[in-house]
Amino acid sequence: MSETGLKLRILKNRIRDNFDSSTLAYESEAWVQKSAAKRLAASLEPWKWTLPAGPVLELGAGTGFFTRELINLLPERKIEVTDLSEYMIRVCRQMTHEAENLDFKLLDAEEWNPPEGKYALVSGNFVAQWFRNPALTLGRYVEALKPGGLLLTSFPGHDSFPEWKDLCLDLGLPFTRNPLPDTEEIVVKLSTRGAGVDYYEDSHTIEFESSLDFFRHLKKIGAATSTTGKKKQLTSKQFRLLTRHWDQEKSPTIRVTYHLVFLVVKK
Repeated sequence: MSETGLKLRILKNRIRDNFDSSTLAYESEAWVQKSAAKRLAASLEPWKWTLPAGPVLELGAGTGFFTRELINLLPERKIEVTDLSEYMIRVCRQMTHEAENLDFKLLDAEEWNPPEGKYALVSGNFVAQWFRNPALTLGRYVEALKPGGLLLTSFPGHDSFPEWKDLCLDLGLPFTRNPLPDTEEIVVKLSTRGAGVDYYEDSHTIEFESSLDFFRHLKKIGAATSTTGKKKQLTSKQFRLLTRHWDQEKSPTIRVTYHLVFLVVKK
């Protein structure tokens, strides 16, 4: 294995291990992800009667926020439920044990080459931000669709956490948030594949008692893992400076805004 391949394997293992250890907290405290799943399901509702025959593939199912929505929307469809984390899949299976139309399997969505023209629907709630090249990876899954099939996904866009970013700029500190998908780039690249692309952007703000509570929340649900493979860029002194100034600005709570993107691609 090359040095690059080894580094990538280590990074993927770190992401998987962090989600493994965060599974129970994710189920109870991934509030934005749960809200996005419901909104993604609402966007699927008007399309469900137009889907061609065939199975459904869910990428990065986590503990099953969107899986549970799929069961209600498409009860007669075979649904392949996948995730990188064994523990996430285990909890998802427990949460949906009454459904008889689900197949579960561990899957690295970036590394797998899906069969062309197999699926009526490929979905993924809050998973594209973990891809090194979201447009390229999502493009492969567009090719996995049957004619008339849909790729339906939601993810935090590149304008997420402006409060954190602006404070870092004011203080002259590195903004250490993971790179997030660029909506325009994804839309342009998927459009070149001859598919119809539509999207909706919105914001979702959550509140915390302190900035430390926000950073602890990201870590607790497994969302703080670096996707660049780099170590934390802030020193302890810089981090204290950031949190102290952020807390001084709260009125009366810390507000953190997600830039949410809901994407529909029709083949």
